[in-house]
Amino acid sequence: MHAEVPEGLLRRLFSQRMTVMAVYPASVSMTLTTGAYLGESALNALRTQAQDLARAKDWPGLLALRTRLEHDRLFWTDLWGPMCALAGRLTGQPDAADLLADLVEAGFSQPELFGGELKAAFADDPRWPEISAALGSKTAPVPVALTDWPVVTPAAPLGLFELAGRAGELLSLVPPPLPSAWQTAQAMLAWVAGRWRHADAHMEIDDAVECLRRVDAGRRYACVEYSLVLSQALNALRIPARQVSLRQANYHTGVSRGHVVSEAWIDDLNRWVLLDGQNGLYWIGADGKPLGAVELQRLARTGAARPDFVTLGAEMSQPDADDWFSYFAHVTTSAGSWSPEPFGIVFQRVTMQLSQRLEHHPDALYPDLSELGVETALLDGQPAVRLVSGHPFARGFAADGTELDSDMLVLNCTPGEHEHALQARTDYGTLRSRMLRYVVA
Repeated sequence: MHAEVPEGLLRRLFSQRMTVMAVYPASVSMTLTTGAYLGESALNALRTQAQDLARAKDWPGLLALRTRLEHDRLFWTDLWGPMCALAGRLTGQPDAADLLADLVEAGFSQPELFGGELKAAFADDPRWPEISAALGSKTAPVPVALTDWPVVTPAAPLGLFELAGRAGELLSLVPPPLPSAWQTAQAMLAWVAGRWRHADAHMEIDDAVECLRRVDAGRRYACVEYSLVLSQALNALRIPARQVSLRQANYHTGVSRGHVVSEAWIDDLNRWVLLDGQNGLYWIGADGKPLGAVELQRLARTGAARPDFVTLGAEMSQPDADDWFSYFAHVTTSAGSWSPEPFGIVFQRVTMQLSQRLEHHPDALYPDLSELGVETALLDGQPAVRLVSGHPFARGFAADGTELDSDMLVLNCTPGEHEHALQARTDYGTLRSRMLRYVVA
C-alpha cells in the first residue's frame, strides 16, 4: 500500500506565512512568535528534507527523521506526527496507532489534509473506530480569544484649525493652561473676547501670532479673527479645536448673514462645545452643560426655544442673544459641512459657499475623541494588544486606572475570563474608559 500525500498540501504548507503558537500547560506561560517567515536554517533544512521524503514516499527515510521532527513545534502535531504515524503503519511499525491516538489527544483534527490516506491505512486496525470518533469530536480550545474590544469609529478628517509649526511661539503669547480642558477653554475664551474691540476688518492670512502682533499695533478685526486666535490657541494648548462658519436661513441673499466661531473637543466633558470668541459666549442646555454646533443647529431648525447662554465677555441682551442664535440655521466647520436638504453654494449673492467634506448628517464630522481601538500584538513573546487613540493629542494610555509605560498591554494568560478598562491620556487627564474582554482556555 502506498499513500499519496497531496502535492498541493505540501506546497501550501510551506509557502504560506505561518503564525506560530506554542501552548504550554496552564502553570507555564504562553509563548508566541510573530507571523514572519521562520529563518532558522537548520529547521528549514529539516523541513525541506522531510518534504522531499514525503513526496518520494520514502517512509523509512521519513521515520528516520522522527526524533528530530518532534522538535518542530509548529508542524509536529498536525503534519509530521500524522505523517510519521501513516509511515509507521505502512511499514509495519507496532506503535503507529498509539502515535496517532496521542496526536489526536494533543489536538490533531485535520485528517482531510491527508486525502483519506489515514483512514485507508488504519481502517483494519482495531483502534481506528475510537481514533476516528475522537478525530470528529475533539478540537483544541482557542488559547486566547478576544470577546469584546473597543473601536475607533471611522470618521472624516478632524480638520483642526492649527498654526502649523508655530505652536510654541503662539503659546508664549497666550495664558497658560489650567488643570482641566474646560477650565482652559473658558479662560482662553474670556481672554480672546477681551483682547480687542470688534471692527469689521479682516486679515489676509490665517495666522494667530501675526493677528496678535497686529492687534498690539492697534489693528482691530471681526469674528473671523476672534475664531482664528481662539481655535489656533486651543490647538496649541492641546485642546482639539476647529473654526465654524454659521449661516442664517436664506443666506444666499442679503447681508450680515454669517458669523464665525470656534468649536472644541473638551476632554473632561466628553463632548464638542461651541465657543463664540467675539462675544465670549457659549450656549448651555437645560442641564447646564455647554452645547455643540449639532445640538444648536437642531434646536434652531426645529423652532425650539432658544437655549440659555453664558458670557465671559461683555453683557448680552436677550434680543441680541436671539439674533445670534438665528445664525445656527446652517453650519460649516473646517472639517466639513452637512445638510439633510439641498445645500446652497452661494453666499450673499456673489460669494461661493466653500466647504470641505459635505455630508447629509453630521455624525462623521463629530467623532467621539475618547474612543480608542486595539491591534493584536506581541511583546517579549507574550500576547498583547497595542492601543490606538482617536484623540489627536493623546499622550499615552492607562489600564484599570494604572498608567501604561507604552501603547502596549500584555494579556493575562491565566485560564479564565478577563477584562480591562482602557483609557487614553491627554495633558488634562484620562478620557472615558473603554472595555476590553477576553477569555483564556
